[in-house]
Amino acid sequence: MKHLLKNKTAKFVATLIILLLLVAEAAESCTLWAATGSATSGNITILAKNRDWKPTQKHYLRKVTPTQGYSYVGLFAVDENGSGLKAGVNEKGLAVVTATVSVVPKDKRKTKDKDALSSHKILTSFSSVDEVLANLDRFKRVSFYMIADKEKIAVVEVAPGGKNTVRVVDDGFIAQTNHYISPKMQRYNIKIPSSSKTRYERIISLLQAKAGNLTMEDFVAFSNDQSAGPDESIFRTGSSPKRSQTVAQWIIAIPKGDSPRLYVTMKDPGKPFRAFSGALEPTFWRGDVAKAAKVDG
Repeated sequence: MKHLLKNKTAKFVATLIILLLLVAEAAESCTLWAATGSATSGNITILAKNRDWKPTQKHYLRKVTPTQGYSYVGLFAVDENGSGLKAGVNEKGLAVVTATVSVVPKDKRKTKDKDALSSHKILTSFSSVDEVLANLDRFKRVSFYMIADKEKIAVVEVAPGGKNTVRVVDDGFIAQTNHYISPKMQRYNIKIPSSSKTRYERIISLLQAKAGNLTMEDFVAFSNDQSAGPDESIFRTGSSPKRSQTVAQWIIAIPKGDSPRLYVTMKDPGKPFRAFSGALEPTFWRGDVAKAAKVDG
């Protein structure tokens, strides 16, 4: 009898773990990718993020002008819990996007370290990827950060306890979904969600197929790819209202001798996507916050 109860308990616990992982995957999924140097047409840097979430949040673009530090334009999501920065680029041409580490439980992703880097701190404090990587010890929050400038791209993978590793590309392409890619970090992949693995393999294959001639238009096409169905594609429509959907797309092209070009789509609950596309010229950064806020209208 005890043996049967023990087996039933074990099966229940295993089922509960799987269900918790599926819930995490459903709500917290993003695809990040970038290319730079000779992998692109024109020797530029291009960075993209598809944001996947339950369709319950509103989105907006806003220019942030701090009392100290660099100004930036960011994609924000807002709900009853507050507002969160999901992607951004600053006036120096440094961009950052993030993705959730869904293979790590939510309660183990946070940090109380006030000096820990966030996307806001990165964008207001640094002007290049190299400057960010000089502060690698400040990456404490369990997350994936993809950082780019006109010269290179870096992905910082952060694990519990502030352990982190970095992948840097100055000529080529790189991608990240919601599980650890670096060999040193793969021991934290308790269970890789099927969607995360499928999206990673798909975006890598798309990048490989066009490497050497990648354009911003290619990145837009990749961002809309639905080849793996409603729940596992790069652009996700969700097989049910409880499943994650693509709710925003952020693509930034950073040339060496010109202004960055930004392409963003975003949607609010029950509404169609709206878009912003344009160059972030010097006049944009000199404008006031009220004018800059109108770009998502």
